Amino acid sequence: MSDTSTMGRRLAGLHKELTPAEQANLKLILGLSAGRLVAANEAEAAPGREAVTDALEILCPYDVQDPRGVQYRGRPDFLTDELLTALIEESARVGKTAVPFDEHYLGTGGPVANRLATSRELADLVASVVPKAESTGVASYLFYRDAGQGIIPHIDTDIFSLNVLMMLAHEIPEGAPEPSALHMHYADGSKERFQLEPGEVVIFLAGTQAHSRTPIRQDERVSILTFGFMPEGAPLENYKR
Repeated sequence: MSDTSTMGRRLAGLHKELTPAEQANLKLILGLSAGRLVAANEAEAAPGREAVTDALEILCPYDVQDPRGVQYRGRPDFLTDELLTALIEESARVGKTAVPFDEHYLGTGGPVANRLATSRELADLVASVVPKAESTGVASYLFYRDAGQGIIPHIDTDIFSLNVLMMLAHEIPEGAPEPSALHMHYADGSKERFQLEPGEVVIFLAGTQAHSRTPIRQDERVSILTFGFMPEGAPLENYKR
């Protein structure tokens, strides 16, 4: 067993000895550390990156074969052209009052998104790839409008420990060499790029897997809808804003 694996297990073991409040603080520290370490190219960052990633994977509350990467990518059958159009139109309305938040604009879900957040169709899709996860009922619209907006590598809070991310619209300026994209960052320092098409959905364990969005360019626009899920039976108060 490597030193970094041992350190990861020790960090995960510490989690069991803490109060719920202390556990939340440790998870926050691990998440912040993971976000910084996965983006670091220096060789000195590798042991810490591997140890933190190992701890987060051990603490993953979902029973999946591999918590890394995405658990699902595609356009589900329930996302008809009619429903996608309704969500795009709702996002345009919500976007008018969206507020700046961490290098993007954030808008709460409207009636269409909120119904989908707790729908049987979405629950069944998630259950088909990640058993025993249930909706928090939280749907959020995210907008990237200003050149340079994006999200640095990070781990999500518990409310989006499982994230269902739906691409609604991506306006790409003509001649752009490489549009903004979702990235998954791994313990070995590598990353995987996901260039999503409108209507495409990815499901990933955002409370375990470090991820980012590369900055948009001038005249580029991205509109996304996200749904939060939590482990089945978890105290809902831990998964609210």
